[in-house]
Amino acid sequence: MDREYLDGALRRLVTDAGFQPKGWIHTEVKEYRRLVQGARAAKVDTDLRNMRQLRIEPHADDPAKACATLSSGRVIGLTFKSSDGHVTVVLELLPPETGTP
Repeated sequence: MDREYLDGALRRLVTDAGFQPKGWIHTEVKEYRRLVQGARAAKVDTDLRNMRQLRIEPHADDPAKACATLSSGRVIGLTFKSSDGHVTVVLELLPPETGTP
């Protein structure tokens, strides 16, 4: 599964092993990287959604969306796009007050 990032910090967390965004604790960074590793290993969206340790919850109104809540309460929005059998997940950092994509 391909990955796209709507936030530069989320992209940098994947490409720069020493990066830790301001306000993030080490545990959050580790959990986010585990989420991205799961997305990298997944073939289809259900592979990723079924990884219980990632705490992915479906969106109530849109089956193409979900969110993963880190232990700190920080929420990562996931949007699944599919074309010609190829799946991409778009990751975005959601504002703390909404918590929904």
